[in-house]
Amino acid sequence: MNEDIHGPEAVTLVRDDTLTNELRAIYAPPSNEAYWATLEQRIVAALDAEDAWWTVPDHWLRTGLIAAAVTLIVAGGLFLRAQASLDRTMVYENVIEVEGLGSALAQREPLSQEQATLRKLTGHQ
Repeated sequence: MNEDIHGPEAVTLVRDDTLTNELRAIYAPPSNEAYWATLEQRIVAALDAEDAWWTVPDHWLRTGLIAAAVTLIVAGGLFLRAQASLDRTMVYENVIEVEGLGSALAQREPLSQEQATLRKLTGHQ
């Protein structure tokens, strides 16, 4: 029967001072002041050499402007098409009367005395 133990209870911690000291020596920050001065100079030089983070490379700028222009042209064309369709609909409705609408509005049962009073009190016409 296999009685392997898995999980946190299977781990036993062993103190290894030699390994700890070696790792501290490897990961310790340099004590030499010249290192830090040189590091600062390299960082500042790299920042000065590159363009600012908000600048866009020329080939991206050109591509972005072309994409924006195409988007505006397409959006403008769609807007004009929708506007023309709306104008045609409004002209059609102004020229041609819808038959039967007037008679449908005129044919309504007279209001009872209670309904008329309620409408008068609530302000609905």
